[in-house]
Amino acid sequence: MEIVYAEDKKSFVEAIETIRAGACVRIDSISSVSDSAKDFLDAAVKLAGKGGELVCESEGFDTRREQGALLFPLCRALSELEQAGRKARRHSGIERAKSEGKYKGRKPIAVNGELFESVVARWRGGELNARQAMALLELKPNTFYRRIKEQEEQKMKDYKQMEHEIKSEIKDAVRQSRHDLGELKKQVRAEAKEVKKAADEKLELHDVEREMRKDRIRAEVEHHDAVRQMRKDVEAEARELKKMMENE
Repeated sequence: MEIVYAEDKKSFVEAIETIRAGACVRIDSISSVSDSAKDFLDAAVKLAGKGGELVCESEGFDTRREQGALLFPLCRALSELEQAGRKARRHSGIERAKSEGKYKGRKPIAVNGELFESVVARWRGGELNARQAMALLELKPNTFYRRIKEQEEQKMKDYKQMEHEIKSEIKDAVRQSRHDLGELKKQVRAEAKEVKKAADEKLELHDVEREMRKDRIRAEVEHHDAVRQMRKDVEAEARELKKMMENE
């Protein structure tokens, strides 16, 4: 069996990362390879998941033996218990802070907007892989992908806002066009009425002039007839007078 000795935290982490199934990691003590019980429990669970074994000299346990093999399930249970307790304490603290009006949430990590846009564009274009992009931005994976998601959501929100504004402008333009068209129709109708009225008045004037012309012609004809009749009467009287003078 391959045995890897880890004398400190760094070598312990490296050993777990590179361990092969069936190999064993040997440590002097828990305190020499871990700063907290949680870190050690997490590392032990990870080691068990890879099929490795763990031997601790000072604490006297060996997972290669039946009794020592109980360590991994115990570590897993303790780790889950500690995580549950930590979440419960955190939740209780948040609720208490909310009730006191002090909770404002976790402060977002400050990121240079222009740099983020540039790096993400290079990452999307295949110029950078995700790890290189995260290194340039100094972001962890969860923060990196969350910011990308937020960026996409913001772009979608901006697009919808722009789409809404464009639709509103189109509606306003259509509404204004309909109003202008209605006003134009009213104006055209009014002008048509004026033209018709003027045409009717002109027609009436023409009819009046025509009637006056007829009356004038009729009067002239009557006058001419009267003059002719008067002439006839005068001529008749003259003849009568001449006869009377001849008889005398």
